[in-house]
Amino acid sequence: MTSSMRARPKAGDRLVLTPDRLDLEGRGVADLDGEEVVVEGLLPGETGTALVEHVSRQGRRSFAALRGPPDRLSPDRVERLCPARCGGCAWQHLAYPAQLEHKRRRVADALAGAGVIEVAEVVPAPERGGYRNKATYVIARRGESIALGAYAPRSHDWVATSMCRVVHPAIASTAQAAASALDQPGLEVYDEATRAGHLRYLVARASRAGDVLVGIVTTSSAPADLVERAAVGLAAAPGVRGVLWLPNDTATGAILGPDAQLLAGASHIAEWIDGIEIAVAIDTFLQVNLTQAEALYRRLADHLEPLAGRAAVDLYCGVGPIALMLAARGADVIGIERNPAAVAEARAAAARNRIAARFEDAGAAGPIPRRVGDRPVDIAVVNPPRQGLAPEVRADLAAAGPPLVAYVSCGPDSLGRDLAELTAGGYRVAAVEPFDLMPGTGHVETLVIARRLPPR
Repeated sequence: MTSSMRARPKAGDRLVLTPDRLDLEGRGVADLDGEEVVVEGLLPGETGTALVEHVSRQGRRSFAALRGPPDRLSPDRVERLCPARCGGCAWQHLAYPAQLEHKRRRVADALAGAGVIEVAEVVPAPERGGYRNKATYVIARRGESIALGAYAPRSHDWVATSMCRVVHPAIASTAQAAASALDQPGLEVYDEATRAGHLRYLVARASRAGDVLVGIVTTSSAPADLVERAAVGLAAAPGVRGVLWLPNDTATGAILGPDAQLLAGASHIAEWIDGIEIAVAIDTFLQVNLTQAEALYRRLADHLEPLAGRAAVDLYCGVGPIALMLAARGADVIGIERNPAAVAEARAAAARNRIAARFEDAGAAGPIPRRVGDRPVDIAVVNPPRQGLAPEVRADLAAAGPPLVAYVSCGPDSLGRDLAELTAGGYRVAAVEPFDLMPGTGHVETLVIARRLPPR
């Protein structure tokens, strides 16, 4: 059966496929008469024969397995940067310029329904490796030793990631020290099937200067004296500034437990964004590629200049890097965030840096403010999670109608939906600029500037 077929494929059909794009997991996607066929092992432009294994009942989407090597290889196929097979960097076998073009196309396709015609070239990351400032490891025992790794894609099969080339070098060296510190009699590795044992995950985050904060995630039954001994040993490793204990008995997939206990050193590390000091806790949300995020934030601020004397609200502000940057450039800013801990950290950062920005809990803030002090809001910045703006936020934003909206998005599809509503409500998209914060993956961050059209 070939691409000229009219009926939907069936399990067991053999197809000759030539994908034109990649999904987020690095699998080729080919279109056959309206049917998306996903096949692992083929890059866009490559051709191979595959066997259909599953046909979705939820939509026109099928999954196939490649039978033998591709018949035609893409000139964009390259050796992977990282030997780890954790599934985290599923695009590494695609040449970097091709990665950027596929990301630009992904954004353009998602925004076509909002009438967006022009999408800028993706701003490339300056480094393809060593950029990631946070890592989560699944703790396992291999032979007689503790080992750190991850679960393979779509499974709970453990794979080693000690050779990962994507994490900050300080995290890589800390992971080695942690494996040694945790390897002591009485601390048993957790077994998901039996729910017995203690050691579950290790979380490490690093500043660009190389300071590291470590979280040891265990069951609540872990012997406290042994966890403390491991923490003291780990705190002596180069670059480690603090070690926390995070008991967590849940089976929901949540990594961090609600109660963090500081066992050694400091509970935060310092990071600087555009010269502004941010205190980073083990659970603080920051972009994993802060150098690229900083470039995006600076570009956003440049689009909004002049900022002196203008009023802005920053929705989904997190610990406040964008709000603080705008305020440092002269804007009157209110940051709004639903995480109370992030609000507290943002307020502390404003005080520490002597920046006059205000931060409010989204639960208490009510509708989007129409005024900041005695000024009407000129600018709304939104930086929502992957699912995009909540429906009530979209409606409130359209009602508030600020002259300028700066939208930072990590989800092209939800961005397209939200921009369609904004343009229908009287906004014109002035700029779409994607940034690559995660080389080797399909993820892309997009900055959009939208201006409110004057009433007719």
